[in-house]
Amino acid sequence: MKFNVNKTRRIALIIGLIMMLTVVLAACVNTENVPEILDAERIENNASEVIVDTSNDDVSTEDGHTEQPSVAGVVNIKPTTVAVYGTCEENATVRVKGGVEDAETVAHGGYYIIEVDIWDRDTLLRVTAQAEGEEESAVREVIAKKNATADTLLDGNSVSVGVASRLYFDKMVTDLVGDNLYTASELNAIRSYISDTVTSYYNDRAGAQQVELVYVLLPNATSIYPEILPESITDKAAASTIYDQINDTLSQTRATVVDMKKIFEEAKKDTELMEKYGGLFRETDSCLTDYGAYLTYREIMNVVAKRFPDAAPRTEEEFDWKATEVLGGNLVGYREIDKNVIKEEVIAATPKFSLDIGANAPGKSKISSLRKYFDKENGDYTVFTTADAGDNINGIAERWLIEDTGRTDLDLPSALIYRDYSALVLSDILAERFEKCMLNKAGELALNLTIAGQYAAEGDNVVDYIIVIVSEENLDNAFKLALS
Repeated sequence: MKFNVNKTRRIALIIGLIMMLTVVLAACVNTENVPEILDAERIENNASEVIVDTSNDDVSTEDGHTEQPSVAGVVNIKPTTVAVYGTCEENATVRVKGGVEDAETVAHGGYYIIEVDIWDRDTLLRVTAQAEGEEESAVREVIAKKNATADTLLDGNSVSVGVASRLYFDKMVTDLVGDNLYTASELNAIRSYISDTVTSYYNDRAGAQQVELVYVLLPNATSIYPEILPESITDKAAASTIYDQINDTLSQTRATVVDMKKIFEEAKKDTELMEKYGGLFRETDSCLTDYGAYLTYREIMNVVAKRFPDAAPRTEEEFDWKATEVLGGNLVGYREIDKNVIKEEVIAATPKFSLDIGANAPGKSKISSLRKYFDKENGDYTVFTTADAGDNINGIAERWLIEDTGRTDLDLPSALIYRDYSALVLSDILAERFEKCMLNKAGELALNLTIAGQYAAEGDNVVDYIIVIVSEENLDNAFKLALS
């Protein structure tokens, strides 16, 4: 047999080139981010699970090492983006490897929430924690699964993971970066609507009675605490937001404007005060803290007290302030995270004065009968918004008339109060400062001044105050009639 020497040389050369190319390509691969191809048995055993801890029993912690973190769950934010959450040593740095890119966050107290992009298949993630001054912990392994039906909309309440294990509503980003600004013509329409409506109301219904329309503007939590957002978002923050536009526009009408953004920004600077009262917004819920609610209540009643001194706000000393650990709030719930794992400490305010005023009757309620939280006795301080006609619960978010308070020795006003979710925490102490008031159903913010006469004090044509408490995220809802 004859050998073709040239052909043999060519084959050897080709094989050599392939081997060299293989070495070069291997050197270019980041092997830490290549997902482990899970064996068939592992996938079959875990096919129905969202998260499976594939590690052995908890590893005993060696001296000088951080305790192994727990993984309580993995939820899909998008088909191939997950939020991993659990507990760890306080304020530890938590790292997750095995995803498309390594992820890292700082725990918030004793829990962590971290967002990870996974591969287009079952992905084995390795979770570790490292506390300051200690070595990294043993690895905790979990399997994250692609979920093709995962949706970020959540009925308009999509929640993302921010800096240091904090959560935020995605729609608040729209407000911050100015993607929803009003046009000049829309602002003119809002200004004209308020001016014309109020002028007509004063002239036609109030008669000689003095009446005041008060708009209370509450900023989003992310407007006061932008540091919880990734820099990729805060770098795009708009110079003027929809909040700024409405604040300026209302200031050009006959309405009184209470700008809580300015108040909160000043309060935030006092770090000792913030530590004492637990800040202005809840960490796991989009509602105000009791202190943020108190500051809002105080500003409203300072306006009212100019004409009705007896309605001056209660002082901070008239409340008991107590630190309480509570279950995770609505941000945790919307993100489908276990609220029993993600807890927070709140400084709860309990009035030293009585709220046992008013009357329980169809459409009416004693203030003390209003349920503010879902299950306060068991630590669930999520604001109670459930409405069930058959449950006989006076939910604070529903429409209630507070009257017959029996305080004839005081000169107290009447009011028609519009509010959204953000104002529910202060609704009870606010109602206590009026002789008669109608708390409109939360979220119904469009003015209906034809009903103001129904809730006036005896001998008056209309209520003394029409108060609209609206958060930044609900401004469109408050002024939709003006733009219709």
